Amino acid sequence: MDKMMDNPWFLRIISLLFAVLLFITVQNELEGNQINTVGTSVESIPNVPVQVYYDDDNLVVTGAPETVTLNIEGPSNLVLSAQTMQDYTVFIDLRELTLGQHEVEVQYENLPERLNVRTDPRTVTINIEELITEEFTVEPDMNERLLADNYVVKSTNVEPNRVTVTGARSIIEAISFVKATVSGDEGLNESFTQEARVRVLDRDLNKLDVIIEPEVVNVAVEIEEYSRDIPVVLEQEGTPPEGVTINSITSTTSTIRVFGSRTAVDALEQLEVNVDVSEIEESGTLDVNLDVPEGISSLGSETIPVTFDVTVEETEAQTNQVPEEEASTDNTTVTEDTTTTEDTEEETTSRTFENVPIVVTGLAEEWQSTFAIPSEGVVNVTATGPESQVNELTVSDVQVSLNASTISEEGEFTLPIEVEGTDTATWVAELSQATLIIERA
Repeated sequence: MDKMMDNPWFLRIISLLFAVLLFITVQNELEGNQINTVGTSVESIPNVPVQVYYDDDNLVVTGAPETVTLNIEGPSNLVLSAQTMQDYTVFIDLRELTLGQHEVEVQYENLPERLNVRTDPRTVTINIEELITEEFTVEPDMNERLLADNYVVKSTNVEPNRVTVTGARSIIEAISFVKATVSGDEGLNESFTQEARVRVLDRDLNKLDVIIEPEVVNVAVEIEEYSRDIPVVLEQEGTPPEGVTINSITSTTSTIRVFGSRTAVDALEQLEVNVDVSEIEESGTLDVNLDVPEGISSLGSETIPVTFDVTVEETEAQTNQVPEEEASTDNTTVTEDTTTTEDTEEETTSRTFENVPIVVTGLAEEWQSTFAIPSEGVVNVTATGPESQVNELTVSDVQVSLNASTISEEGEFTLPIEVEGTDTATWVAELSQATLIIERA
């Protein structure tokens, strides 16, 4: 044994065996550490953007998600690299699909093959539609609660009043309203112009996802004090001079606009105009001043023209004042004038024509109208004048109309009633205005 231990080769062999054993031990330790380093990991990456490939010049896609969650499983070092580098792409490829609804797979690229990858959701249902563009009229929209007390919106104007809307065919067909909403502080009592953003809505007032050009328009709002047209009624007062007989008092102004508080204006059914005849000596037309009723701030006009039909009787003194040469040469003329004067002493009477149709004039062909007030579109009209002439009148002698030439949008509009009839009588309609509902034809 001692001899063997003294042998150098024995020592060499023993050293080699120890070296091999040490190498194996270290190697096993290193391999164990490597297994722990590159073991399997599972990670979720949320909110990964999704690219959608399609012909966006002619088509529009709905239903595609903006982001998905990416679940990856594999060696820890690869998982960590994918999380850090983020050089992968998640996409949906629709370039080979036709119009309509499809269920498609969410795909990915630039991820190592050794990773097990799953998207959440894995598939999505999308709809491919034709992209179309149409033109729409913009409706101004304003909350009238912003107005000061006793003020109303007289008119609104949008510039430009038409916009182009681009989107999927189904969305374009669902458009019910294109509005430009005006905002502001409460207590508005002056006209103004404001920029307003255009909104496209369906019938349930849900905002639709479309492209609008232009997105902003100018809205001009004209505000005025509350007012209404009411009938004018002439009341004779005073006593005409001796020998003067007032046959009739008429005016071409049948209605007048009154301004003031809503309560006072709505309570006023007519404007009585007192006409003093104490100084009227001949037929003719005079401007009569109007008195402003209590609670009314102003009238549409300070005066109205009043026409007097007068008969003047000749007295004996007036006859004796005729020059002798004129009396001797023209006695017949004087007699005829007296007879004519007696013949013209005729009572004034009124006659009402019922259910006269109201004609709407000036409305563009793209619009159609229906009556809201009066619902049947007819009105009673009264003619006042000399009895013999009034009795000869027929309904064909008068025309009642509404001038709708200024209307350029859908909605409800109140317009003054215009009455035109023969000059032998004064014509007054029982209503001063009518309300139309305007819709696209």
